[in-house]
Amino acid sequence: MILFTTILLILIVIFLFLNKRKITLGLWSITTFNSSTYITKIPEKEKFVSPCLTAKDVNDVPAEFVADPFIIAHNSTVYMFFEILDKISGKGIIGLASSENGQNWKYHKVVLREEFHLSYPYVFEFDNEFYMIPETCEKNKILLYKAKKFPYQWSLVSELLTGSYVDSSIFRFNNMWWMFAGKSGKLHLFFSEKLEKGWVEHPKSPMITNNKRITRPGGRVIVENGNIFRYTQDGFPNYGSAVNVFKINKLTDDEYEEEQINLVLSGTKKENDWNRDGMHTIDQLKLGDNNWLIVVDGHKFETKNHLLWRMGRLSAKTFSLFGYKKQMRVCLIKCIGIQRIIDDNKNYSCNSAEINTKEN
Repeated sequence: MILFTTILLILIVIFLFLNKRKITLGLWSITTFNSSTYITKIPEKEKFVSPCLTAKDVNDVPAEFVADPFIIAHNSTVYMFFEILDKISGKGIIGLASSENGQNWKYHKVVLREEFHLSYPYVFEFDNEFYMIPETCEKNKILLYKAKKFPYQWSLVSELLTGSYVDSSIFRFNNMWWMFAGKSGKLHLFFSEKLEKGWVEHPKSPMITNNKRITRPGGRVIVENGNIFRYTQDGFPNYGSAVNVFKINKLTDDEYEEEQINLVLSGTKKENDWNRDGMHTIDQLKLGDNNWLIVVDGHKFETKNHLLWRMGRLSAKTFSLFGYKKQMRVCLIKCIGIQRIIDDNKNYSCNSAEINTKEN
């Protein structure tokens, strides 16, 4: 009896302690808007009124957030690939949505899942084939996937490079392939004559060192009318704070020069805005003359009850283990409304929208 009472008291103390603890969560969402050109300065605030895709739109896995959007057009439809942070596995997987007008989006399903974390699904087309380079830092490799049946089926076709690089961003210029990648506060640059093999590091790489504010790629590299623009995340004062754009003025197999142009994305700092505390990815699709579709992500921090957050994670795993129907999982997601935590300090972990526990 004494033992039982002691255990009960311990459990009560633990419960009361957990019930008082708070946790700060980063809620990531995605929106799109149209522009007459690619983005080299901060767009009008009216472009970011509300998100077009959130974790609540995901209906086949319990999503903690959606982030890292990339878009591509095919047969008059625009497809968006993005990271979903799966509550069950705690890892990123790649989801798909589509739109006929670039504004109203329909979520489809998860299209790529591995045993390791996936994010930043950099999708592109070459020689009438579709490819994707998602972030695979946790695998310690840069991997190239090819669509077997676009947009739903993807298979690994090549291991391009070895190393824990984040947010690899590929582009084609002067009949060569080029690729930026971040690693531990450094900006690396690689090039190759062929897409699937022969990648070597630029002699001046890393181009920038010891700077986490301008070295992690933050979206598709834009090559337009001979001009090259790279977009980079700013991890200060916290992860996912802003995006800057740089113009590359000289790029050869032995030379590199660039200049910083502008801040293009940042948090609004307004209490109720969905992107209040920062933005960190941009992709841009040219639809025609003076017509670009822009997709971005953003987040805000919210303080939640730590116990409820833990219960939400446990419930998601329980539903998965017992094979509950999709509708039950969706109900849970909507009721709990919990999102993933953002890591202010681990700017170069393998997750794109990282995890951090801010407890009070």
